[in-house]
Amino acid sequence: MLELAETIWNKMRPGESFRFESDPPFEYDVQRRIPSTHKAEELLGFEAATSLDEMLEEVMPWVL
Repeated sequence: MLELAETIWNKMRPGESFRFESDPPFEYDVQRRIPSTHKAEELLGFEAATSLDEMLEEVMPWVL
């Protein structure tokens, strides 16, 4: 998630140093998440056709 946040930051604020604040985790929350699309590919045959950068370029103007 931090990598995604930094990617979005760099697209929105090019040239500015990345900075973030983090809330303390919930007591029983998962300590480390490793998102992957492998399961979707394996079970559903789904493979993304759009890269993260392409998707962000399309979505960000709608959010801002």
